[in-house]
Amino acid sequence: MQLQPKNRTCATIVICICCLILISIQTFSQTKSTKRGIAYGYHSEADMATISKGISWWYNWYYQPESSVVSVYQNYGMDFVPMAWGKSFNEAGLRAFYTSHPNEKYLLGFNEPNFMSQANMKPSEAAALWPKLEKIAKDFGLKIVGPAVNYSGDGVTENGVTYSNPIAYLDAFFAACPNCQVDYIAVHNYMCYSGALSDYINQFKKYNKPIWLTEFACWDQATITLDMQKGLVMGAIDFLESEPMVFRYSWFTGDRKGGSPYISLFDSQSGNLTELGQLYINYNPIHDPSSYTPIPARLEAESYSAMSGIAIEATKDISGIANVGWIDASDWLEYNIDVPTSGEYTVSFRISANASTNLELRENNTAIQTLQVSATGGWQSWKTLQTNISFTAGKHKLRIFTNKGMFNLNWLEITSSGQPTTIQETKSQDLRIYPNPVNDKLTIELGLWSAGTQISIIDLAGRNVFAKTMTERISMLEIDFSSFRSGSYILQVKDSNKTTNQLIVKTDS
Repeated sequence: MQLQPKNRTCATIVICICCLILISIQTFSQTKSTKRGIAYGYHSEADMATISKGISWWYNWYYQPESSVVSVYQNYGMDFVPMAWGKSFNEAGLRAFYTSHPNEKYLLGFNEPNFMSQANMKPSEAAALWPKLEKIAKDFGLKIVGPAVNYSGDGVTENGVTYSNPIAYLDAFFAACPNCQVDYIAVHNYMCYSGALSDYINQFKKYNKPIWLTEFACWDQATITLDMQKGLVMGAIDFLESEPMVFRYSWFTGDRKGGSPYISLFDSQSGNLTELGQLYINYNPIHDPSSYTPIPARLEAESYSAMSGIAIEATKDISGIANVGWIDASDWLEYNIDVPTSGEYTVSFRISANASTNLELRENNTAIQTLQVSATGGWQSWKTLQTNISFTAGKHKLRIFTNKGMFNLNWLEITSSGQPTTIQETKSQDLRIYPNPVNDKLTIELGLWSAGTQISIIDLAGRNVFAKTMTERISMLEIDFSSFRSGSYILQVKDSNKTTNQLIVKTDS
């Protein structure tokens, strides 16, 4: 197997991004993605049990699974995809695997053949060997993926051309093999920002074939932090899950050794995920155009129903886990809201602006108001803006459009005019609240509460709907939200030293 780290030379887009996770990963649902996978070759059965909750497939650059999981992986609903790695791939081994696993459907082609340090195959050499893969595919009813390409710092050379560019290599491969069976395009990418990743993926749509992103991580910067990896995971998953041309994708890697720049999904103990691993397995942004949120409510910016041109990144604001960024001129976001009664409502926006800009509010795509936004001091310097809008009762599509861009959006909040709007949010290093939004059980953790600490839940009409005074020193409290109506609430934690307020969103799903 070829599991060694690789040198990368990739074009990227440089933009200021900082990432800080302020709430527990348990915020996210564990809906299993049919697209999401992992590129890794040292799984245990405990690893399979853990990752199978959120991902569906893996590969290990080899023709069969690791011996530790080969007899059990199918019990966890996991799909293994064999690879014909390079010139001397094991055809007999591939055939033996497909014979004993007749339900497997795919074959991965050569691994980075345009790298001399990897499969090291000139376009004509890859084309000459491709019929062997086609014969295997025909015999076992398979679809073929690849060859997998990326930008290369040590590109192969043929006829005076050095193939450092992945598209140039694929063009030459298809020219040498015009009738070859290639059912999917396979690409790798190590750019650190999701906007750059989406631009890269879009270039391969020219082949008019579904795309497998079989390796990706943040790996093309001189200095890489864990927060950069988290930011890439959130933005990439949001893009990859919603992009119809992306058929599958897999993170590189699960590596337990810790030598790579914060890319490991597993920690040192079998079956345990790193913080990044928890995020990758569980993060599932939902964009449902048929769902409408009853107001009053806070709408996290990343929970849009539709959008054009934006990407998700991690936020450094005092609340939330992600914000919408990469907002340029003519980009827009749309949110579905259900207004209970006609009247005037206060709409609050949590914005960071790198320059003076504007945003236009559109109701059912009709312009109703334009807000001028002053620079806030940077991409992660946050301020709350407010305006009043009259809504009629019923369902509405509220669109945020800009003809200028240059800002990020963390959330918007809609409340009845005259009711409390955004309450002062206090950043607390030792207070953890999850999941938020909440459906049934809300967990609150504090370093250690003193006896006498008061816990309250207040609705946006100012009514106290839950109250508890701690009678002993504990570190965790669970509150039952299952009977609460959908909408926004304020959690207040008050002791002798300070009061902490946090907005909580209750959902029905």
